[in-house]
Amino acid sequence: MTDRLDRLAAKRPRTTAGGEGTGDDRPLTARQLTALVVARATSCAGFFAVLPYLGLWLVDSRGLSGADAGLVVGAAILANRAGGVLLVPLIHRLGLKASVGAGYLGAALAFAVLGAGLRLPAYGWLAVAALAGLSLAMATTAMKAQVAAFPPDQRLRGFSYLNMAVNAGSAVGPVIGGALLEWHAGRLPLAAAALDLVALAAVPALPGTWRGSEPPRQATDGADDSAEKGRGRWLPQRPFVAFSLLVCGTWVAYAQVFDVLPAYLGDTISTRDLGLVFTLNAVLVVALQVPVSALSRRVLNGPRAGFGLLCTAANVVLAAAVVLFAFGRTGGLGLLLAAMVLFTLSELVWSPLYDAQVGERRGNLSTTAAYALAGVAWGAAESAGAWLGTLLAVRPAEPGALSLAAAPYWGAAALALLTGLAMSWSGRRTTDRRTPADRTSADRTPDTPPSGHERNTHDVDMPARP
Repeated sequence: MTDRLDRLAAKRPRTTAGGEGTGDDRPLTARQLTALVVARATSCAGFFAVLPYLGLWLVDSRGLSGADAGLVVGAAILANRAGGVLLVPLIHRLGLKASVGAGYLGAALAFAVLGAGLRLPAYGWLAVAALAGLSLAMATTAMKAQVAAFPPDQRLRGFSYLNMAVNAGSAVGPVIGGALLEWHAGRLPLAAAALDLVALAAVPALPGTWRGSEPPRQATDGADDSAEKGRGRWLPQRPFVAFSLLVCGTWVAYAQVFDVLPAYLGDTISTRDLGLVFTLNAVLVVALQVPVSALSRRVLNGPRAGFGLLCTAANVVLAAAVVLFAFGRTGGLGLLLAAMVLFTLSELVWSPLYDAQVGERRGNLSTTAAYALAGVAWGAAESAGAWLGTLLAVRPAEPGALSLAAAPYWGAAALALLTGLAMSWSGRRTTDRRTPADRTSADRTPDTPPSGHERNTHDVDMPARP
């Protein structure tokens, strides 16, 4: 089977990375992986250096009211979460690598305007902040699509490095922003602009070419190829929709830790200790992401394992971590640190795994559109989970783990378990559906897809797994 799949990968038409393919099936070089990490880490550091302090900075340094500052911050977050969908046509036109560069350039310009000392009305600051969010959304969506176009055995590795870079950047960014806010508040956005320029400088070393086109798709049942391609760019199929919605359960659980935990713990733990808990997460991700991802790839390639088992295990560990966090008001710092270790171990598995699966389950969607749509769904799930969790968790008079304040954590644990079970069931169904085709594969040439099946250039070469 391995020999047949190797021949199949060798005979696939190569496409350029500006569109939807890598243009090269050779393994990623250390230079390319370094460029991925530098670009993603520095851009995240720039965004998170500003975002946590943006409202305070606008009120203290630019004289906005609290309500107006809240609208500006909300615009930046919304644009960063949902902007990828709006910019998919532009990303298709520019190509993936050029879109990454354009996104970082746009973010650098937007942050430079924020730090230029201008006096703008509230809607002016809102527009600039939204531009920064849109630009970073463009770069992030294009970079994820670019990683999805890596050779099949390199995708999970690429997303693992991206996850490591995101966590490193999001940990370092607030430290930089806090120091600048005390030292020279006016230079806070300029520091973000400088970090985005560093990310821009790393773009030429990314894999692929600057321009390219999306690979042509074969017509199905005599349908017009151009019309089918136009519809396929934006019409998600049922497997992709089901996968994206199921994953929302994991993101709701994630929100209870990263978005709700400070409000839930309230005055029961000091800010310093809470910072130590989150710092532990960042350190563990940077230290363990690569070896854990290597172990994940071995599990995916195992004869009796696969995506379903790996995803179920990650969500079970996530549920256990969330339950421990529910006891955080009375359990002390040691319990919180143990919970964060479990949470991080689960995140090291499911975060890159879900990103890799988007490219493989996209169906007729273009890769760029798939990551943009998935990002909106998961961002909405995290936002809804954060809103509901905060609404219930801010109850200082109810310290017990069985109180209403802890309900978001018990609910999140149940959602994580259900998500894992659903993914396990989905994995078994996919295995059963594809195995008969593998049994009859000897009747086909290695480069011939089954009858009625449209070749997806991003299928992972592991036939018994989704």
